[in-house]
Amino acid sequence: MRLVLDASAAVRLVMRAEAADKLLEPVSAATVVIAPSLYASEVANALWKYVKAGSLEAETALGRYEEAINLIDDFTPDRELATEALTEAVRYRHPVYDLLYAVLARRTGGALLSMDQRLKTLLDRMGIDTISTAVPKYR
Repeated sequence: MRLVLDASAAVRLVMRAEAADKLLEPVSAATVVIAPSLYASEVANALWKYVKAGSLEAETALGRYEEAINLIDDFTPDRELATEALTEAVRYRHPVYDLLYAVLARRTGGALLSMDQRLKTLLDRMGIDTISTAVPKYR
């Protein structure tokens, strides 16, 4: 199985949030885990927010960032996805950065693992597979 991992799920996983093991199952079962290059910036920004809030030390954030990057087997440059993502963003009135993940999943026939419920709803409308996990809503 080809899996597209988005930053919301990756951060939840590397932060060892409640039920992170449920997210690890599909990542471990995938034959290949892929993401758009935007993933690296999104993960870094999310970890920075934890540091800013005082709930994570900077050194720990750097380690968690490396963990999140190492979850990905292959990154696709955003520029290869952006035109199609912009077209779909206009069509569905949804942010381009989420559509980068959606377009990558559609192009590769992969399923997308995300904690973003709004994105999951859109993916259903677009006919793109998502991985369903019994994970409580992210706080």
